[in-house]
Amino acid sequence: MQSKEKLSPFQVSILIYLIQSGVTLFSLPRLVAEAFGTNGWIGLIIIYLIVNINLVLIWLVFKISKGKSMVEIIGVIPKWITMPFCLFIAGVWMLLGVMVIVKFSMLLKVLFYQSVAPFYFFFMAFILTYMLLSKELYQIAKSTVVLFYFTIWTVFLLAFHLPEFSFTRLTPFIFKGETSMLKGGMSIYTALLGYEISILFLHLMEKKQLKSLIAGNSITSLIYLGVTFVCYGFFSFEQLLREMYPVVTLLGYISFPVLERVENFTFSIFGLKVLMTTVMYLWGSKELLQYQFNKIKPKFLVICILIVSFFVSFIPKVLNDVEQWLTYITYAATGIAFLLPILLLIIAFITNKMNRKPANE
Repeated sequence: MQSKEKLSPFQVSILIYLIQSGVTLFSLPRLVAEAFGTNGWIGLIIIYLIVNINLVLIWLVFKISKGKSMVEIIGVIPKWITMPFCLFIAGVWMLLGVMVIVKFSMLLKVLFYQSVAPFYFFFMAFILTYMLLSKELYQIAKSTVVLFYFTIWTVFLLAFHLPEFSFTRLTPFIFKGETSMLKGGMSIYTALLGYEISILFLHLMEKKQLKSLIAGNSITSLIYLGVTFVCYGFFSFEQLLREMYPVVTLLGYISFPVLERVENFTFSIFGLKVLMTTVMYLWGSKELLQYQFNKIKPKFLVICILIVSFFVSFIPKVLNDVEQWLTYITYAATGIAFLLPILLLIIAFITNKMNRKPANE
C-alpha cells in the first residue's frame, strides 16, 4: 500500500491544490455573494483560516503518532471494529469523487455540447481514472505536476478583465444584504474539501509536511479569492446574484483572433483538475478498502471500485439531482475531515501511553 519513493513538498502542495480545485469554482462568486453579501470575498479568508486549522489537526496526527500512517494508527484496533468506519469513509469518498465528475460532465453538456450524451464523458473520465489509479501514488503525484503547469496559465486570463474592473461596484459595505453565513459558508467550505485525503499519505512525505499542506491550500484559496474579487468588481452585486455560473460568463467576454470560444476551451482544460479530484478520492477509497480486505489484489479492487462508480454515475438524471447528492455527501465529507483527525489523535495518544502492539499482527 505504500510507495517506495517519498513525495517532495512541492508535489504534495500541487497535489492538494489539484484535489481541492473543483467545478464549484464556476459558481463560487455567486455562492459567496449569497452567503456573505457585499464584499463577501473577504469571507473566503475566514474559510481559508478554518481549513488551515483542520490541516494542523492532520499534521498533529503525524507528529503524535511519530510518523505512522493512518492504517498503522488504527492497527491497534481489531478490523471487525474499524470495518464499519472504513467502509463509511470509503463510501463517502467514492460517492464524492463520482459526483464531482458527473456534475462536470453534465455542465459540459448543458453549456457547450448539448448534442453529446453524458455517457461518453463518463466513459472517457473513468478510463483516464483507471490509468492513474493503477499506478503508485508517487507516479500520480508526478502526473499532477505536469497537469499543474498545463492548467495554471488559465488563472492569468483574469488580467483581461482588469480594464472593465471598477472598485465602485464593490461598494463600501461589508457583509450586507440577505446573507446566509452559516449555511452558505458551509457550501463555500466544501469547495475547499480534498485536503483531508492527505491524512493517508502524509507519512510518505520527505519533510515540511505542514508547510506543504498549507501551501497547497493557499494556492487554491488565492485563486478562489482572485476569481471572486474580479467578479465582484466586474459585475454589479445584483448581477452576481443572478448569474448561475459567473465565471463562465466572465470567460465569455474574452476573445482571441485564433480562439473564438475561450470559455469552451478553458472549461474543457479545467476538466483535468476535476479528473484529479476524482482520482484522489477514489484512491483514498481504495486505500481504506485495501486495508480492510488485504487479500484482494489492488488492481482487481480498483476495477471493482470503478465499476460501482460507473453505475452510480447514472443514478442522478439532471443537475438538480447531482446538486442534492453533493450537498449531503459534502456535509458527510466535512464531518470526516474534522472528526477523523481528532479520532486518530485520541488513538495515537492512548497507544503512546499504553505502548500497545497492533492487534492485527
